[in-house]
Order: sequence, then C-alpha cells, then structure tokens
Amino acid sequence: MLIEPFVGETVGSVFHRLATRNAVPAGELWTTIRHARPRLPLRTTPELVPHLVEELADLPPGFFDGRRSDRLFVRCIHTEWRHSNCATCAPLPSAVTKCRRCTGGEPVEVRTRIGAVCARHRRWHYAGADCDLGRSADIFRAERCLTGTLWERGIGPDTGELELATTLIRASDLRREDESHRTALARHYPEAVRLVALTTEPWAERFLANTNIGPIQVAALVEAAVNAVTAGTSHDIDAVRASFHAEGRETVIGLDQPMRLRYGQSPSLGELGRRILTLAPRVRATLLRHTDARKPPARQPRPSSRHAQR
Repeated sequence: MLIEPFVGETVGSVFHRLATRNAVPAGELWTTIRHARPRLPLRTTPELVPHLVEELADLPPGFFDGRRSDRLFVRCIHTEWRHSNCATCAPLPSAVTKCRRCTGGEPVEVRTRIGAVCARHRRWHYAGADCDLGRSADIFRAERCLTGTLWERGIGPDTGELELATTLIRASDLRREDESHRTALARHYPEAVRLVALTTEPWAERFLANTNIGPIQVAALVEAAVNAVTAGTSHDIDAVRASFHAEGRETVIGLDQPMRLRYGQSPSLGELGRRILTLAPRVRATLLRHTDARKPPARQPRPSSRHAQR
C-alpha cells in the first residue's frame, strides 16, 4: 500500500510511514530492500538513497529535492552576493515536525518554510509537541516574522539564532536557567523571534562585524536588546537601534545618555550583561552567521605547460 506524501516530506518520514502503512517494521523493510539490492554499500541508510525511496513510494524523480520557495536565503555569486534562495546554493531548512492536526495524527517531518506554529489549527508543533495556543496574537506575529523577514536573512527554526536568543532571555531569569531549549522556546517564542530580528538588522550587523568592537560592547548591546524585547514596547526597541553604532575606533552608546567610548574604554554592564559577557564569542559568531557568503565553485586547475606539450 502506498501513502500520500506531504509537500517537503523527508526521506526518513516517507520511509517510516510507508512501513507503518504496510504493517512492516522499518528495519525489516530495509532488510528486504537490501536483499533485493545487494550492491548497496554496507552502511547505506534510506536517507542516503533518496531515489530508492522515491521508487519504493512511487514518487516522481527529484521529489526530495524540495521547492526553491522553501530554501533558506544565502549570499552567493549567482546573485552578486545579495541574499536570495538561489537554486544552486540555498539549502533546505532542517527537518521539523508538522502539525498533527494537519497530518491526521501521523508523525511527519518536513523541510519546508514553516516554523514552530500552525496558524490554521493554532497549535504549537515544534519538536513533536501538540499544544493549543488559543488566540495569542504575539505568537502568530512571531511565526510570520520567522517565515518572512528572518527566512529572507537565511534564518530558520534550527539555524542557531533562536536557540541563542532563548539562552539569552533565560539568562535574565535565574529561576529558569535549567529549563530545556524546547521548553524555553515555547515559553519565549515571541520574544526570541523579536530578539533575533532586532540583532540581525543591518545596523546590528555592522556593529557586531566591526573588529574595533570588543566583547564588553557586544554584551552591552545584547543586554539592552534583551531588556527591550522582554519589555515589549516599540519605544525601547527603537532606543536600542538609535543607541549603538561605531565610528572608526570609537563606539557610541547612548541608551540613558550618549556616551562616546574611545579605543580601550568599556561601558558598564548590569548583572545580565555580565552573564552575557561569557557568551560574547558565541553571540557574535551566531548573529553574523547569516552574513556568510557561499563561495563560488572552485576552478579546475589549469594543466601545466609540460602536460600541454604532450
């Protein structure tokens, strides 16, 4: 018996649903395939031979290649280093579990342009969860931001930025420091998305990429950003945007009052900022990840003159 695949469904998800539909253990089904295809390498898994799973499930060739619209944006030579979902360079996002209401209760993994929320059924479905969200407008706005603005910056649910954001927000509450990432993300999803959106804007990118900016200044920026997004007012967020910028070897920080810091000077940090300071290298690397450019394909080496003469 065949199954009806979902758009963007992963190789492993299709294979396991096919086994379940036919009441055959996945391991036994794979063993049968290995007997029929004895030339398959010893350590081969279904994920390594997608064309074989396509044949098994009667899917069109290239089904698992995914749609271009689902790809995370990258900067590459094909678009003159601008962010785009280049058909050659842009990757598909990591697999996420699909809403159980959408799949009729079946566990399904897809690699499509979705986050952690199903707006249709108002369910939280990240990492296999199935929780009712009621009418929380903030969460649905966050989902639109993730699959819209952030996606076009190359940021998805599992590219690292959201995990960092929940870690930073959790650092502001010592009572929840031991909370898992999944639990923290479900609790702070709107704030985490707002924090990522704020700290990956062009002005923040320029600030973080400036080699004259030290870890203390980075911690000051992130501390202010965390406080602003948790307060939830546009005034506080606008104040952060206006208060951090670098001019050559000088940094200007002016949240309470403008303060010009010459090379070698540092701003004062609050308790949260001092905790963030220990994460400064990770903060910088993670928040600048989306600016990395994909290198053009390596050129083939030219034959030496000795070979050319032959």
